[in-house]
Amino acid sequence: MLSTPATSEDVMNRRSILTYSAITALGLTLYSGSAISQPAKDIVGTWTIVSAEAFGPSPKGLLIFDANGRYSLMLMRPDLPKYAMNNRTQGAAEEYKAIGSGSISYYGTYSVSGSDLILRVEYSSFPNWNGTEQRRTNFTIVGDELKYTNTAPSVGGSAAALVWRRVK
Repeated sequence: MLSTPATSEDVMNRRSILTYSAITALGLTLYSGSAISQPAKDIVGTWTIVSAEAFGPSPKGLLIFDANGRYSLMLMRPDLPKYAMNNRTQGAAEEYKAIGSGSISYYGTYSVSGSDLILRVEYSSFPNWNGTEQRRTNFTIVGDELKYTNTAPSVGGSAAALVWRRVK
């Protein structure tokens, strides 16, 4: 079978199709990359706790993310007992236990990878976490609400969902 030689118009059409395909592929690649990194930018700010089951029905706490990749988290039960001696270094055993089991604080650096929030703990009131990487899964920010799942809570047990609201 004989084929007819390609005209300059045919060559131009093929080049146009290849060019448009390459531009579309590049655009989709850049778009998907920015969609993944978008929450990292949106996370910066101060957040207050809405729900964290291990800390009771009305937990108290702040989570602060700065633009340089650092964070600080404080979380506690609202019903922590006052020390009878009014001195935190002279508490009774039951006071220490209530405070230790009803609060946690830690700080370090953070990053976002897909739907994971990665917290690199420098120091924590739960020393077992010092120097560890804590991964929070199902990380989302929708409007002024930040959610994630802690798959290995410091209090043990199963995964725990936490919800935070941006401080205005």
